[in-house]
Amino acid sequence: MSRLSLECAASTTGSQTRMQSVRANTPMPYSEHPSDTSDWEMEGDDDEEEEEEETDIVPSPTGFRYNISRLSPRARQMVKGLFNQARVKEPPQISLELCGIREEDPEGNGFFYAFQMHEVVPCSVRIGSRRSGEFSTPRCECPDARYQGARPCKHLVWLFDRISKQALFDHDPDSELMLTEFGYPEELGDPFDQISQIGLDILADDLRCDASEPDSDVIAPNPARVREAREMVAAVAGIQPGELDEYRPDLEDSYSRDALIRRGDLGATLFSLILASHSLAEWVRSELNPSDPAVDPFRSIQHRVMHIIRQLDACSSTGGAPEEVAEKGWWRRADGPRNADWACVQIQRSVKKIEKLVSRGPSPLTESARSSAARSLVVILKAVVSHRDLYAPLIGDRDTGFVHSALDMLADQSQFIDALEEIMDRVGVRGAPPSYVANMRRLIERMRSHCTTEQHVDEASGLRGVRRSETPPLLPPDQQPPPPGISGNASVPFLTPVRAASTIRGRGRGGGGSGSGSGSSQIGGGGRGRGGKGGRGAKRTVSPSSPPLDGPEIAAKRARGS
Repeated sequence: MSRLSLECAASTTGSQTRMQSVRANTPMPYSEHPSDTSDWEMEGDDDEEEEEEETDIVPSPTGFRYNISRLSPRARQMVKGLFNQARVKEPPQISLELCGIREEDPEGNGFFYAFQMHEVVPCSVRIGSRRSGEFSTPRCECPDARYQGARPCKHLVWLFDRISKQALFDHDPDSELMLTEFGYPEELGDPFDQISQIGLDILADDLRCDASEPDSDVIAPNPARVREAREMVAAVAGIQPGELDEYRPDLEDSYSRDALIRRGDLGATLFSLILASHSLAEWVRSELNPSDPAVDPFRSIQHRVMHIIRQLDACSSTGGAPEEVAEKGWWRRADGPRNADWACVQIQRSVKKIEKLVSRGPSPLTESARSSAARSLVVILKAVVSHRDLYAPLIGDRDTGFVHSALDMLADQSQFIDALEEIMDRVGVRGAPPSYVANMRRLIERMRSHCTTEQHVDEASGLRGVRRSETPPLLPPDQQPPPPGISGNASVPFLTPVRAASTIRGRGRGGGGSGSGSGSSQIGGGGRGRGGKGGRGAKRTVSPSSPPLDGPEIAAKRARGS
């Protein structure tokens, strides 16, 4: 299953979905079963090809012309499909990988030449609703499923494993899933409804595949894949995270599917090849470091939330009218409504994913991962606080611990105090439950206790601030100073960078262990001093491992100094 990769939601021929397998180093077993066939054989069934001029002379890519009149109808169909596919400007489905000479037996009674080929076999999976007449149960068009009755086939199991990862966001990874004969776990419910609730475009981002318009022969690369390809090129080029947003903005504009090789520009060539080959993208992705932005799960979830908000705004601007939706490319009629309720559910699931990655990971998060998690949470919180339709259900109506419960385990990430202060200013204007405000104020105070007075210049922004130290031991809950004038329950201790969540299961979210102490000094009244006695203190900036949050007002206040 690790050799499979998801390519796109539709192909250019016969509207078939293609899945391209990752290159394998082991020889593909040959089967002489009379009903075995590949999808390039099935392409011969298309009405378009049947309408073409019937001829028994077939040209090959090598320049030869073959008379196939003596072959069986099925064999003629296979040859035509094979040679027709070779003329399409796509990566070849069959490639020669290896050749050699071997002995037939240890006694040396003869030799034979061995050739190993690699074949990419496209297949199509169709998932209909339970009311569908033809696809009420998921169907794969691979030879194993069509002719050998495999149920389920490996493609269904592989695909639904990926879909379940996105749909069953609250599933305990330690508990079992009951796999059904249809290839998906019983806990998934109706796969069609699950995809409809998420949205096909959102799911395509999660699965890193393209999506095509109905009856369209042109498949534009998914914008999420375009961004990921640029981040992959940046990682190979050694670009630092703080410089990523400004790196090669020309790559997307200059991309052309008909001109993949960019002479004199290795970066643009790699960018084009990654977009053209899903197998190559999978390969490059597997070779990157976990800290690279292209494979950073927290950054990916952050982009997911921004996509959801954009879709909400787009649907709100059209009023949901079917004709206006169609004019704007909203062909996804099977998807559920794109309203505030949908967006809130999807955003809450995204935040819950971040919280689980922080609190239930099998190993401690690195410092860069903790910084990325905190940054994604702050960016999401800022976007929700600024949105007219999302603020009330997620924050303003009742205290659900939105973002706070996850961010509370990352209290050592004090470089985001200024951004949180700005956010809380807006919350104070719009109003929120007192308990939510109290918890956020207490979190900011805890972050302030993890600052040091050591001055430094941030490499990403050039601003002067204070560098975070290692996490000092946590004070007991009864000794943690609450914000002046606000009372509430004690904050949940956060996970330290040197302790895995799996080692403290059963002790509550985040556990109660202490971090690795480095004897850092505390600052009273640092930042803008919500109740602190020092007024303005030393400024904080984002560490080199965390690029600064967007927002000119934050950068301007930092630049002015104290």
